[in-house]
Amino acid sequence: MFKYKRALGMLGGLLALVVGFGAAPASAAPAPAGENVVTVTSANYQEVMNTSKQKLVIMDFGATWCPPCRQMKPVIEKIAAEYGGKFLLGEVDVDQSKDLSSRYNIQYLPTLVGVRNSAELPSARNIGYPGETKLRAWIDAQLAKKG
Repeated sequence: MFKYKRALGMLGGLLALVVGFGAAPASAAPAPAGENVVTVTSANYQEVMNTSKQKLVIMDFGATWCPPCRQMKPVIEKIAAEYGGKFLLGEVDVDQSKDLSSRYNIQYLPTLVGVRNSAELPSARNIGYPGETKLRAWIDAQLAKKG
């Protein structure tokens, strides 16, 4: 009997990891972001950097297996849609784009990096998911910077 309870407990823990223990509430569902969100890969990186010459690009380094990344993703996508093109959200899957993770020396997930004119803005990193209010404040601070 003990073995069955233990196995069920382990399965429950595994399910929580797969589904996303502590995932964002349904109210944080993203509005369609359209052209304000792009998946960044080695193939389109230069195009994204060209966009950074016209407006702020926020590079969002994360992974599908990272709970804080999964929690932040719908919130930051919603903000990108609400800001209506004031910035481009560039989502980078660190497992798929290891070269970009190395280029930006990403050590923790999620990491947000503000970029203008193909260069990282000074003091423009946000590590972890601080919650929607602080995330909005960080984005506003990046928008105010002139690279």
